[in-house]
Amino acid sequence: MLSAGAWVLLTGTSLAQAAPETAPMTRADFHAVAGWQNLRQERGDAALSTYNNWASDIFYGGAGAGWYWNDHLKTQVDVGAGSRGQHYFYRTLRVAGLQTSESAQVTVQQQSLALSQQYQFFRNQWFHPHVGAGLDIARETKSAEYAPVSAYDPVTRTSRLIRDARSEGPITRAIVRPFGEIGFKTYMTRRAFFTGDARLMFRTGLDEMLFRVGFGVDF
Repeated sequence: MLSAGAWVLLTGTSLAQAAPETAPMTRADFHAVAGWQNLRQERGDAALSTYNNWASDIFYGGAGAGWYWNDHLKTQVDVGAGSRGQHYFYRTLRVAGLQTSESAQVTVQQQSLALSQQYQFFRNQWFHPHVGAGLDIARETKSAEYAPVSAYDPVTRTSRLIRDARSEGPITRAIVRPFGEIGFKTYMTRRAFFTGDARLMFRTGLDEMLFRVGFGVDF
């Protein structure tokens, strides 16, 4: 029979050994990513009609680093840039009493800095899904190439040039948007991992969709 003192000592030792560690398994990480960026362009004036106001053919590259406050809370900073994306629009015009339309090809490109707070699920050494929210600060550069505008005159029964081809821009502006994110880390070795995430950014509705995959390392 164990004495009461010996039983308390053994129980306390067992509980201490079973208690979870308080220090995070990882203090910091670094990652490099590539992905697919989708940018929505605003309609502008009410007369504007768009064929497709999403520029979707954009390659994205970036890098980031994170700091773990504990095994679940992580603050992350990302920088990245996309290739030039394009979309087309048209709008109806009435010039000198003649009804016609105008079309243009718009080119847009962004560089961005993002700060986010993530919540990481589980405590293990191979798979960590997470959710997050943050703020994205982007530098957007946009230009447009307008096609010549012609109109048919029913009186003379001829088509005549109303407006020459023209260019607008490039115009640069800063955009600040909140975003939400879901993603994961899955480990290939004890420190090296594969990562992926999807971000949705909002301004006047859904403004951008960004899908990223890449590799990183823990420190």
